[in-house]
This record gives sequence, C-alpha cells and structure tokens, in this order.
Amino acid sequence: EWYFLPFYAILRSVPDKLIGVLLMFGAVFILFVLPWLDKHPVKSATFRPVYKQFFWLFLLDCFILGWVGSNPPTGHYIYIGRVATIFYFAFFVLILPLLTKFEKVQLDSKENRKVD
Repeated sequence: EWYFLPFYAILRSVPDKLIGVLLMFGAVFILFVLPWLDKHPVKSATFRPVYKQFFWLFLLDCFILGWVGSNPPTGHYIYIGRVATIFYFAFFVLILPLLTKFEKVQLDSKENRKVD
C-alpha cells in the first residue's frame, strides 16, 4: 500500500539489512515519542514561523521518501533515499530540539491581524 512507501524507502536506503530494519522500525517509533521530543511551550505553528517552515520541509521529505519507495532501488533513487532518510531522522533528533531552544515566539501572527 502507498502509506508504507516512505518506510520502505528508509529500509532500502541502507545497504545493511539489519540496520535498515532497525531504521524502519525507528522511523515508526520516533512518531510515538514525538510528544516528548518537542518541548516548546507553544505547540501551535501559527506562532512559530521557523518551525512552520521546517514542518513543510519535513512533509516534503515524507513525499520524497514515498516517491523513492515506489521506484526501483537503482542509482540516483538510492542516493535520494539516503538524503531523505537522514533529513527524516535529523528533523526529530536535531532540528526539533534546536528549535525548542532557540526559536522566538511570534506573538502577533498574520492570521490574527485585522485588515482595515
């Protein structure tokens, strides 16, 4: 099914079978621990513009992983899958903690402004 394709791409992006399986299950497991990874006091992306940009990059990365998973494991698809896999895990392990530590909250969002 199509919803397994990103995880299949993660599985195929590593030449070692055991590490590929561990990464595939780790990709699912990291989604379960996500509430404990993002410790920012403001959870809404409306007031976190940098987080919003990284979220859209993460979503694009998931689509790229799905596309790579639907193609045969040859040449450039393997390379693209590896880069997308690295970004997938970097988003949770590096980017979210750094955003929690350094991102400033934007109190006046564009959605809340009244247009006269």
